[in-house]
Order: sequence, then structure tokens, then C-alpha cells
Amino acid sequence: MSKTTDRNTIRIRFIDFYRGFDPDVYFLTRILSRRYDVEIRDDAHIAFVAPFGTRFLNHKGIRIYVTGENIRPDFNLHDYAISFDHLTFEDRHLRLPLYRFYESEFELACQPRKAPPGAENRDFCSYVVSNRRRSRTSTARAEVFHKLGSYRPVAAGGKQFNNIGGPVRDKLAFLAGYKFNIAFENSSTPGYVTEKLVEAKAAGSVPIYWGDPRIESEFNPAAFVNANGCANWDELLERIRALDQDSQSYRRMLEEPLFPGGLVPKRLQEQTVLDFLTNIFDAQSEHAFRREQTGRWGQKTERQQRKLKFGYHWRYWTGNS
Repeated sequence: MSKTTDRNTIRIRFIDFYRGFDPDVYFLTRILSRRYDVEIRDDAHIAFVAPFGTRFLNHKGIRIYVTGENIRPDFNLHDYAISFDHLTFEDRHLRLPLYRFYESEFELACQPRKAPPGAENRDFCSYVVSNRRRSRTSTARAEVFHKLGSYRPVAAGGKQFNNIGGPVRDKLAFLAGYKFNIAFENSSTPGYVTEKLVEAKAAGSVPIYWGDPRIESEFNPAAFVNANGCANWDELLERIRALDQDSQSYRRMLEEPLFPGGLVPKRLQEQTVLDFLTNIFDAQSEHAFRREQTGRWGQKTERQQRKLKFGYHWRYWTGNS
């Protein structure tokens, strides 16, 4: 990244991120570059740490844990955390769910839109899930795929239940061809919201959402179908059937903004993220440390983490997640 004469230079590194990760185009790298000249170096004092490994234990500097997974941060291991959790911990935590890291989709989903002519006449519903393990083909979203399919055909564009001749290459383009999209999380935890609902909204498809039980405090409840509020899948099917057969109600939901009033909450704005990071990078090194580094509890926690062999990280890196 190019340097200027009136900006400080900072060095950062990234540890235990997912396969194919590109730090140069990462959301947090871009946010930091608004204020600093950013250098990505292995010897950097401050590291962003993802949950896909344990190499971070060798980093003795400041650790900023970043996760979009349904895994809670451990502040005995990390100085700061950016996660989905609804928690307040002084200056050490920022709630930033995974969907905010999908920049283009998020921006597109936030734009006001009018339902295009004939939007209500598109094919019925889409489903994009690629995990084909047996344990993943009997989940809530799989059950709803079959339940809605008993009413009208649901197009499966992922590897799971694929019925369109192969996996889609452009997910948003695929979703745009359907009235509804099954946007189910893989688990239901307060605050845990991934990209699924936002992608459907960005594509101009009505999301059928299940996951975060507090989702109606996250997004405009008039903009999607909240399966969490249904007593069972039969009740959900009746809600979808009613919308599918009422063009006016369907178009109204399609045109509803992602957030109430069409305003992006301050907690999701770039300046909020930059302020959180600036507090870390502008602090003197000894003041930026927050985790227990020398005490018995901190050392015990790191020893236990080093012994982890067959947990989540191992499954991920061997392709068994």
C-alpha cells in the first residue's frame, strides 16, 4: 500500500485464517487503510487471529480475535475480539456479525429498491447448501427444503440435494431468479447471523430465515419471513403459501429496507469499526495488552489450548468440517 507523509505506518499480521484468505482485500485491512499506511508482515506486533488453528499461541504480541463462526472469544487467550456475541467488555470487544464482512452484498442489500416488473412471477424458491454429510441432510434447513418442495419445486443450487444439473457459480445471480430463498443458519444462537439473509436481500429475493432468535432486533422484520416465529414447519409453509399467492403482499415485503427506515445502524458503520481499531493501534504497546500473560490462569489456558488435537480446528483443516 502506498505511503503518505502525514499518516502513521502500522504493521499487522494474520494468523489461522481460512484457506484462500487474502489479507490485502480483507475488510479490516481496508478499514485500517483509511487512517494508516498498512504493512502486512510476519513480524508484526499486532495480529488478527481467526479460529481455524492454534498457531496464534506462538504470537507473543497483541492478539485480536476475529470470528464469524459460532464460537465465543476467549479473553484469556486474546486481548481483543470482534465477534457476533451480544456482550460488553470495556474496550475489548466489538460486535460485528459475519454478514458485515460481505461488503458488496451488504451495500447492495442496504440500497432502496423497487420490485421490478414481474418479480412476483419468478420461479418459486432457491436453496444453496453444499455440505452433503448425512448429519447435515437432516437439519432444520433440509427439513424446510423438503416441506416447501411438497408445495412447489425448490431449486437446489448447491451440492446438497442439487437438482439443477450442478452447483451454481454466481450465487447472487442464481438467487435473483427466485421469489424466495431458504436462508437458514446452521445453528440457532442469539446474535449469530451470517451472510445468508443479507445475500438473499441483495439478490432481490425474499429471505426465509431461521437462526438467531433475536433476528427481528437485527433487521427490519417486515423485510423477511422469520421462521423462528413459527410453531412448526407446517405453519411456515402456510405463511409462504399466502405470500406466494398474494402478489401485493409479496411485493411489499420485497421492497422493505433491510434496516428500519433504511438507515444502517451506527454499530455497523465503518467509522465505528475504525474507532475500535484505532483505540488499539494508537495505544502505547504496554497499555494495549489486555490478556493475562504471566499469571497462572493465563498460562494454564494456553497450555490447554496447545493440547488441542482433535477439536474444531483439526476437523476444519482436514476437510472434515
